Amino acid sequence: MFVVTGIGGCGKTQLVLKFLHVYSSRFVTSFIVDGSSESRIRADIIRNVRSLGTSYSQMGFDECLLFLSQPLPTGMRMILYDNVDDPDIDIISLIPHGNACAVTLTSRNRSISSIGPDAHLELDKMSMDEAVELLLQGTSPALITDEVRKGATEIAEKLDCLPIALQQARGYMHETRCSASAYLDRLRTSRTKLLTRELKYERGARYLSTYAAFNASYKRFDQQTQKLLWLLSFFHWSKFPLDLITLAAEHDFAEYESPYTSPGEKYHTGKAVLEEIFFTDGSWDVTNLDELLVSLQSYSLVTVLSEPGARLLNIHPIVHEWVKSTITNEEKIRFQWAAVVLLVFGTYWEDMPNLQYLIGHVMDLSYLWNQLQINEATALSRILIFGGAYS
Repeated sequence: MFVVTGIGGCGKTQLVLKFLHVYSSRFVTSFIVDGSSESRIRADIIRNVRSLGTSYSQMGFDECLLFLSQPLPTGMRMILYDNVDDPDIDIISLIPHGNACAVTLTSRNRSISSIGPDAHLELDKMSMDEAVELLLQGTSPALITDEVRKGATEIAEKLDCLPIALQQARGYMHETRCSASAYLDRLRTSRTKLLTRELKYERGARYLSTYAAFNASYKRFDQQTQKLLWLLSFFHWSKFPLDLITLAAEHDFAEYESPYTSPGEKYHTGKAVLEEIFFTDGSWDVTNLDELLVSLQSYSLVTVLSEPGARLLNIHPIVHEWVKSTITNEEKIRFQWAAVVLLVFGTYWEDMPNLQYLIGHVMDLSYLWNQLQINEATALSRILIFGGAYS
């Protein structure tokens, strides 16, 4: 069994379909099964088996699985269970036993890789060369000048080489006949509109737009997980130190160093948000944070990396922007102050290596600096000074 996982829109299905096209001669038959629900899986298995001939036309699901489990003297069958995203599906019970079929699963849910840990491919984004070639696909070689290739490279960089976003860009430029530089201008001024725009004429595309792909995962999260994602969108997308959450929670989001005055309204607003996300029944339990992170990682919206002495969280840059675009203006005010309150606890790290990871996140909140009260302003300035950003 082979499992392909990755963020929505990263090209999982397209990759497997390409494999089936190139190596079709190696398989006696190939089935594609809609893995979005147990009922769809059952219906597609029955439909595919019955299509093999009238002698199979009365088979039920269990009979079909038994039939598919029988080896063929002429070779193997290939079955693609596509988009098996629901963690509640007992997928093992819906797959033929034995080695008569080569089974491939695609999923946004990374945890499904546990059923095939030795044959798991986790897709992320394209390489720069692959991204540029995708953008230039269909363009006459005679028209691909150095300037055109440079423009495609800039678009790939702005879209962080995410396949579905690149498909949207290529489709838009083809339909409107705009140049790469013109598309970049539109991306700067109308990014959300462009990435919400429906894909057209893309074979094998499951999602209508880049943002629709993200929303499919987002809707599966409970409210607490969604709020954590909102909070993370107010930091820089790269290398957020997760131990800061534990540190702040162990101090009840209240006991930060050297307050000069009594905490103000903005502090209490931010503290209340942090308690909503990280406290359960009014208390802190680090395993609850672990569960929230597992949920986000399961749908490939974040990755957690280990470096010496630190666990660091990354969000794909386009996901990062999309999350913030989903938050109402009222909630943005609450969550930006929650981000500030969380960062002030970094002053406990003044003589520790982890302080270096906070500088970029403090800088990302620079638009709020002139609104900070003295307690928060002093704490963030100390992080920048002790972190070496300013002398």
